[in-house]
Amino acid sequence: MSYADKERYENEERPEVQRQILAEIARKLPVYTRTGNGGVRFCDRCQLIKPDRCHHCSVCAICVLKMDHHCPWVNNCIGFSNYKFFLLFLAYSLLYCLYIAATVFKYFIKYWTGELTNGRSKFHVLFLLFVAVMFFVT
Repeated sequence: MSYADKERYENEERPEVQRQILAEIARKLPVYTRTGNGGVRFCDRCQLIKPDRCHHCSVCAICVLKMDHHCPWVNNCIGFSNYKFFLLFLAYSLLYCLYIAATVFKYFIKYWTGELTNGRSKFHVLFLLFVAVMFFVT
């Protein structure tokens, strides 16, 4: 929206006139989705007309196309532009956890049968297997 259109929208108090202003501005835009009453979708926080399939993220303070969720692991919104990379991150993390658990498992069996004699290695083997399995599960 231009600055003049934004000022005109914000200064208007009547909701029906605000909807009319948004409809005039949106005629030039390829906006197809509408609100329940037929009005143009508008983000109050960004002060912009919302594109189709767009949602506002309160953490990032932006509207994200096809927003799935805000992921604290990657500190970013998962949406249209990075969904593939997020799924690859999950798949590679899963494979890595399986690899770690598989390689540590033989030492866990040695620990269980009492073949490991070093006290430090016992803790490391238990901790590594536990963490790998817990990350695999989550």
